[in-house]
This record gives sequence, C-alpha cells and structure tokens, in this order.
Amino acid sequence: MGHQWQMGLGLVCVMAISTSVARSQDDAAADEIKAWQARRVTEFAAYQVVQLSSSGEMPLTLEKGSVLSWSNPIRKTAAGAVFLWTMEGRPQLIASTYPYEMGIEQELTSLSELPLKLSGDDGRTHRFTSGIEWKDVPDADPPHKQRALRLTQMRRIAERFRVQGNGANKFDARLLTQPIYRSPMEAKVDVAAFVFVQGTDPEAVLLVESTPGPAWRYALARMTSIPISADLDDNRVWQLPASWNVRLADNQPFHTVQLPGVK
Repeated sequence: MGHQWQMGLGLVCVMAISTSVARSQDDAAADEIKAWQARRVTEFAAYQVVQLSSSGEMPLTLEKGSVLSWSNPIRKTAAGAVFLWTMEGRPQLIASTYPYEMGIEQELTSLSELPLKLSGDDGRTHRFTSGIEWKDVPDADPPHKQRALRLTQMRRIAERFRVQGNGANKFDARLLTQPIYRSPMEAKVDVAAFVFVQGTDPEAVLLVESTPGPAWRYALARMTSIPISADLDDNRVWQLPASWNVRLADNQPFHTVQLPGVK
C-alpha cells in the first residue's frame, strides 16, 4: 500500500511539473506575441494619415491596439495583426501586418470615399485613391432604434454575403460574425466592420452602416493581393482582379509596405 501511495504521489508530482512547464511555455509565447504586437503598434503610430478633402487635410485617428489577431496555417503565417484608422467613428484605413521571409509586410487598404495620404517618419508617402463604393442593402428591415438590436441586424446582413478568393486555389472566405470594429455610441454614424477570413487571416472587409432613410448600406474592400469577389444573395456585387503588379505603386486603394530586416 505504501509503495502504491509513493508511486501515486510521484505521478502527481510529474503531472504537476509537466503542467507547470506547459503553463510557463504558454506564458512565454503569450509574452512574445504581446511584444511582437507592441512593435507593430510603434510602426503604425509613426505614420501620419490624413483624408484629403475640399476642406483641406483632415487627420485620422489610429485606434488603440490591434482590432484582430490572426493566423493562417494554409499560408503558413503563424501570427498577424490588424490595425484601423477612423474619423468621427467611421473606418477610413485598415492595415494587416505579418512576418514574411525578409522582415515585416504591411497591407493597407483605403476604406474612404475620399483620397488619403500616408506619411512616414522616413519620408515615405503614399496617396490612396477612393477605396470603397457605398451601395444600398436590398430587402432589409429598417434599422432598429435600439443599438443592440441594430447589431443583430448588421450580422444578419453580413451573413447574406459570400466572399471567394479566386486565385490559383479558389476558396470561400469565412465570415467572422463578431465585427472587428463598431462606431462608439457617441458617434453620429453607426457602422460596423466585418471581415471574411482564411484561417483567421482577413481577405476582405465589409462595412455595414445604418442611414437616416431609414435604411442600410454596405461597402466592400480587399485585404489581399489575389483576385477576389463577393455575392449578395447569390448575385455577384463585387469583383476585383489580382493587384500583384500595382500593390507597391502610388495612387492605389490597396498598398503594400515591406520592412526588410524588421522582426
């Protein structure tokens, strides 16, 4: 009996040590992810982004921290993050960042109807042409007066869309039913940003906004270089070709920045 008790105690000790080691490894991994994201925050905070209008240059606000942490085992991307700039509660520019073989890559997409200008501390500038076109949502109930119930309506609208990556290997992008951003209660607009993903890697962003009509409108924007399309209720409403040849060029709504040597 004593021998069995000692064996049982030994097994409990081994299990406790294994659990402690696993927990320490998990904590270390979580700390590394936090440190990686903190470096990305610093990179994006160094940008000055303005909207160009007839009234002049209007600065955008970088939302605090990443609005989405993601990974893509299909493309073997272990970690990525999404950042968002807004103006008066409305999304204007979205960026997805992740490691690539030589450093860090940033994919930036205009969510604005007006041109944007991005300026970096290193003198880098990029002018974004209009990135979205608002369209009315057909056959939708008017926006509810209660904010919580409007979110339910937004989700139901988003579920009516099907987004497909049309590259060499076609795939249906999955909708994340929880928006990555929604306008604050004090904002004059009520708009939510949903993303369609591969793994949890965003391929397209869908904006859904209530209008004074009262009605709903939507807009789509790419978050990938591959060809991409979207159907609403089985009707094709959006289709873009590949952007490999123009993703580094100026005056494009989708722009890629590569930071070689950065980790």
